[in-house]
Amino acid sequence: MLQEMETLLQARGIPFNRNSNRIRCFPHVVNISVTHGLSSLTNLDDDPGYAAALRNDTIKAARQLIVACRASGQRREEFTATIEEGNRTGAFGENKKLRVVQLLRDVDTRWSSKFLMIDRLLELYPAVQMFMGHPKQEDISHLLLTEAQLQVLSDIREFLHLPHLVQELLSVEQTPTISQALPAYERLLNMLELSEESFPKIAHAIRASATALRQYVRYTRQSRVYALAMSAFSFIVTPR
Repeated sequence: MLQEMETLLQARGIPFNRNSNRIRCFPHVVNISVTHGLSSLTNLDDDPGYAAALRNDTIKAARQLIVACRASGQRREEFTATIEEGNRTGAFGENKKLRVVQLLRDVDTRWSSKFLMIDRLLELYPAVQMFMGHPKQEDISHLLLTEAQLQVLSDIREFLHLPHLVQELLSVEQTPTISQALPAYERLLNMLELSEESFPKIAHAIRASATALRQYVRYTRQSRVYALAMSAFSFIVTPR
């Protein structure tokens, strides 16, 4: 569309460049970046157990477990009852109570739903283990995750929490946020680079995500509207 607009405007003698007038969708760019990282997760790591969990797609295994636990209204009710029983009896640990909520499924069109799905599963996993121990759930008990898979999920959760946090910061604003886009990209890149040291076993996936993000930041910098918005916003909030 912008290419066609460029052609039409230039034919009328109106200067217009499609690259320098394009405003990219921040969540869409973050989604592309995260997708690159997630697609690289199955690359192997030196730790055999951890590598096996990566190779076998731990996120897929977690999704299958969640789908099984949510497969019917009866199972969801029994899962809720399990949490309530565990809270009442102290089965989850001394002075530890879990929220009485359901497991979440992810949605392909929302990368952040994967973070929310994994975060909720890890939060409720003591209840999942207790639930799977019931005789009625024997047919799905084989879906329980291994310690290596849980460690992989924990690392992935921390990785996904970074873009989720930055995206949430922009989403809560009630005013246009274009002036905050470039600083947000830079902040996310810095956070990803630092996280490579914290999570060396999935550093290759974090690097893939950062590489994709840097490419789109370069595209974004071609548009002068971001710098204009940043300077205009600065003048508004700090008037002379």
